[in-house]
Amino acid sequence: MPLSVRSSALTFMAFALPVSMFGVMWPDVRDRFGQSLGALGTVSLVYGIARMSTSSLGRVATRRSGIGRCFIAALVALAAADLVVATAGSWTMFLIGVALIGVVSGLLDSVGAGFIAALGDVGSAGVIHGSYGVGATVGPLVVAAVPNWRWSLVVAALVATGALIVAIAARRSWPEPTDTVSIEQHGRPPLGPTALSLTMFFAFVALEVTFGNWLFTYLTEARSIGDTVAAIGVSGFWGGATIGRLALVSERFRRLADRLGMPMLAVAGVAATLLTTVAPGFSVVIATTAVGLSLSAIVPTLSARTADRVGAEHARRVSGWQLLAANAGAIGVPFLTGELIDASDARITIVVVIIVFVVGFPALVAARPEPKRLADSPA
Repeated sequence: MPLSVRSSALTFMAFALPVSMFGVMWPDVRDRFGQSLGALGTVSLVYGIARMSTSSLGRVATRRSGIGRCFIAALVALAAADLVVATAGSWTMFLIGVALIGVVSGLLDSVGAGFIAALGDVGSAGVIHGSYGVGATVGPLVVAAVPNWRWSLVVAALVATGALIVAIAARRSWPEPTDTVSIEQHGRPPLGPTALSLTMFFAFVALEVTFGNWLFTYLTEARSIGDTVAAIGVSGFWGGATIGRLALVSERFRRLADRLGMPMLAVAGVAATLLTTVAPGFSVVIATTAVGLSLSAIVPTLSARTADRVGAEHARRVSGWQLLAANAGAIGVPFLTGELIDASDARITIVVVIIVFVVGFPALVAARPEPKRLADSPA
């Protein structure tokens, strides 16, 4: 595996850690700063807006500085932002730290999305997105294992520092930016496939983030599941997503996912989501893990196949738009969920997830990605 892919994978893991911790550490954080249960939606909103503010800057940043320098500078900033949250003495400072993490994460995500679109390899996309899942899986477990929520952010800062060391080692292995052809030469991306792409990224990223962020609250408040089992359930969800994405490196798994098809995998994910509403005791962890595993291949496959949908000449540009759509879903839907929870109760979380699925599923069916690329991609 190229060192550039490994560096990108570790970077994605580093910026997944802190955001995956927010939902699990929320009970302690809200007690410390005197906030309501639904105020986690405000945290998601602040993080999401900050992340969106830089999520379209990847092409510009890499054109000016190169991918390696962008990763190095952003990872330094990420470690610092993690420590700001860890040492926050007020609600305002906590939100400022969350916003800083969002700003850095948006830039890293944007740079990485352009790199994935340029590679066009589902296996590499699976490794990179799967590494994000590793961070999201480990995050809740770190919160459960360390003495308090502040130390969990210190751990996140240490992981970002480790990713920084690898990025420095990989600084000469990144491809040079080549996306310099003008819009006039390429024309505009095709409207229909682009609209489908944006809808799919909005819906399925929103579904993942909303379920992952609010799952702990749903299990503890709506289902009266114990904190430890609920934390393991959250970790199981991200763990399932991680296993599925890392498995895309295997040609056999890619062929299996191709035979099942993205729409069928989405249906399986929603069926497993409904199972989390009734699964008793520790068995709920099996259900949440099944949700993550079922949905795992969708976003990496959509990302790697951007060129198939809109043309290679538009892939980098549309990948930036897809990232904006994904961030819009990751911002708006979790925030709306928090408002609805404050107005009703935590059971509304599952209703929101089902509605988002209904929005995205027709686009997933209509896109009908060609199976050949997934099946034939090099491992």
